[in-house]
Amino acid sequence: MKRSLVITDLTRMRNGRVCIAGYDSDGHCVRPVLPPPGIHETALLLGRRAIVYPAAEVEFDFGHAQSEPPHTEDNFYLPRSVRLIGRVSDARWRDLLTTTLSPSVEAIFGRPIMADRGWYVWQGGGERSLGTVAPSRIREVVHEQKADGAWGYRLGFDDRKGAYYKLSITDLVWRYVCDRSRAKGRAPRDISDSAAQLLRDRVVFLRIGLARPNLDNLPDRCFLQITGIHTFPDYLKGRTFANFAP
Repeated sequence: MKRSLVITDLTRMRNGRVCIAGYDSDGHCVRPVLPPPGIHETALLLGRRAIVYPAAEVEFDFGHAQSEPPHTEDNFYLPRSVRLIGRVSDARWRDLLTTTLSPSVEAIFGRPIMADRGWYVWQGGGERSLGTVAPSRIREVVHEQKADGAWGYRLGFDDRKGAYYKLSITDLVWRYVCDRSRAKGRAPRDISDSAAQLLRDRVVFLRIGLARPNLDNLPDRCFLQITGIHTFPDYLKGRTFANFAP
């Protein structure tokens, strides 16, 4: 069945794979999925032009849904059916994010959030794995190299109920913007400080999602992550991940 979504989440995974999500006209959150190995970043492009990106309305031909709580939004689609309808207006985009707002991070999932080696909820329950919050305070942005040599991207913030979180950022374009700045010679600390100030100067909506459990080490935990960072005014100035991809 063909249905259009306004894309809200475009997240980077391993080996060039991505995860996408958005809302249909009835306000239902849907995560279009494919069988393993999943969606490759090249599927987001038509030539060099992005056809799937946040604030875009995109049509999919969906098949059967799959629900494995808390990941209840999954719906399989036909890869060749993807069609860009167009970018929505700023007013419609802001209205969608405002409509999906939760009063706190915990309210998104309706389940207790545990804080032990990160923030997570237990696998196997809950009604949703994605939602929106407006932070009350941006504490810090962290872009630094980890012990294994990989680069880390994190954001520390307070939600509207005063709870503090410091979560990994998996937003694809945010990571690409940081990588591009670093490739141009900017120091990671400078990138972090500038990004934090950028967010403090804007109205910020954060998309918060739950990662899939790590079946090798922590098979029962779904860790919280930031799957989208959206600002007004738009810090990307209308650009997409395709403008920053290496």
